[in-house]
Amino acid sequence: MNKIKSTIIFIGLLALSVNAAFCAGIDSIIKKSELNKTATIAVSVKDAKTGKTIYEYNENKLMNPASVQKIFTMKAAYDVLTPEYTFDTKVFADKNNNLYIKLSADPSLTTGDLKKLLKEAKELYKKPFNDIVIDSTVIDNKQWGVGWMWDDDTNELLPKYSPYTINQNKIDITITPNKNNTIDIKNKSDYHMMFVNLLKTGTTNNIVFERTPWLSSDMTYLTGSVHSQINKKLPVNSPQAYFTNELRKAVSAAGLKYSGQIKTAPVPGNATLITKHSSDSLENLLAETLKESNNLYSELIFKAAAAKYTKQQGTTQKAVDMYKKYYSEITSTSEMITVDACGISRNDLLTADWTTEALNKIYKGKEFDKFAMLLPKPMEGTLRDRLINISLRLRAKTGTASGISSIAGYIDTKDNKKYSFAIFIQNHNEPVENVKKFEDDIINEIYKM
Repeated sequence: MNKIKSTIIFIGLLALSVNAAFCAGIDSIIKKSELNKTATIAVSVKDAKTGKTIYEYNENKLMNPASVQKIFTMKAAYDVLTPEYTFDTKVFADKNNNLYIKLSADPSLTTGDLKKLLKEAKELYKKPFNDIVIDSTVIDNKQWGVGWMWDDDTNELLPKYSPYTINQNKIDITITPNKNNTIDIKNKSDYHMMFVNLLKTGTTNNIVFERTPWLSSDMTYLTGSVHSQINKKLPVNSPQAYFTNELRKAVSAAGLKYSGQIKTAPVPGNATLITKHSSDSLENLLAETLKESNNLYSELIFKAAAAKYTKQQGTTQKAVDMYKKYYSEITSTSEMITVDACGISRNDLLTADWTTEALNKIYKGKEFDKFAMLLPKPMEGTLRDRLINISLRLRAKTGTASGISSIAGYIDTKDNKKYSFAIFIQNHNEPVENVKKFEDDIINEIYKM
């Protein structure tokens, strides 16, 4: 009996010793880092199966999660909508031969999809239409997040989100320097945008795009230098105007005849469904959202989930309410502040401790394996150039914004334990590659456990 007791004590002491060495390893990485002198760092590591805390550092400090937030907003939406859900853009006709296009907030809808849809409508209905009417009531038309930066208006990673979304609300432009020291700006779309060309030729490509909505939202100012041709995706300033422009092109391409106008109104209850276009499955759309950190996809999926959850028009606030209820069993939920789906708002705040608790909730919930596969692994998405040495052991979501870096997810350790982890870094002024290496050093230390 004494021998068994001694063995149990020895095993317990050994476990404590191993855990202490593990904690000391992460402590050393943090304390030796230049980041620790000026930035705020928060880390939490938990056993995903038992919930036991393995390591914590500033775990209760409120931090901006950046795109790590997508893990949690998208999991709530995933469960509400289901993996098989599709965004269905539908075409109806009423008794007066008006054609209605009921939008679904499909983030992946393209002009090509719209052309095909209207061609099918023409072939199936076989009559000329009077008015073409757009029903955009599925979600509201607030196009910019609370706490988003006004000067991100031209950032191709942050196009405005709207029920009128098409081609991800971006157009292609080409900037070309000429031999006579002039610079051409070519809009490859026929959607009209006004450019104020203040560019100069130079030895490097260094262009600043800016809009001044307090003066005029129709103008995009280009300043800086151009050395060689540049292709750029530029967010449109008005998704509704852009959608209407693409709709006219699709109507013409489909050979669809109408004698009235393009209007907006809800589909009447007595209208007849003619045809529909279905997006790819939510599961595949979420793979794009999480692996490539697509902000527009996340915002539209979040609002669409709210629409289904409340059976009302989808709004960000309703989606946030849905999300908070989903994670309400986590005791520290009251600490978090969430105002958007993608985490880009500086108003969003999470703690590292809440993050690993939420990761553990997801791990213990339904369809964890299917959802985890939607997160990037090394050599994939935003992790394509990182942590390749543990590529089969890691699923994680990154986050990056000015002065902010984060990563959270799941790791299967060298000893086959499954840990959830969160690393938040805020208010840094280091090169991004240095910050990401610091995160990778901590993750490799977790892997050794």
